[in-house]
Amino acid sequence: MRGRRRQRLIDAVAEDDPLSLVANLFDLSIVLALAFLLAALGALSVGNIMQSSDEWILMRRSPSGQTEVLSRQGKTIRVQQLSARQAGGQGMRLGVAYELENGEVIYVPD
Repeated sequence: MRGRRRQRLIDAVAEDDPLSLVANLFDLSIVLALAFLLAALGALSVGNIMQSSDEWILMRRSPSGQTEVLSRQGKTIRVQQLSARQAGGQGMRLGVAYELENGEVIYVPD
C-alpha cells in the first residue's frame, strides 16, 4: 500500500513539472524558423531561378580573384572564366563600362 502511494506521488510531480514543456517549445521554434525561412525565400522569388524557361547571367569573383561568368539558356548552363589577356582588332564602340569603388561594374550603352 505504501509503495502505491509513493508511485502516485511521483507520477503527480512528473505531470506538474514545468520543464517538461521545454522540449515541445524547442520543436515549435524549429517549425516556426523553417516557416519564416520558406516565407522569406518565397517573397524573394528565389524559386524562379530553377525554372527551365528562365534565362539568366551571373558574374562571380572567387576568393583568388578569378572572375567567372555563368549563363543559363534553357537547360544548358555555361561557365566562362575571364582572363587578363588583351584582345585587339576592328570593331564598333557599343558603350562604356565603369568600375565603382566597391568593385561593381556598370555598363552604359551609347
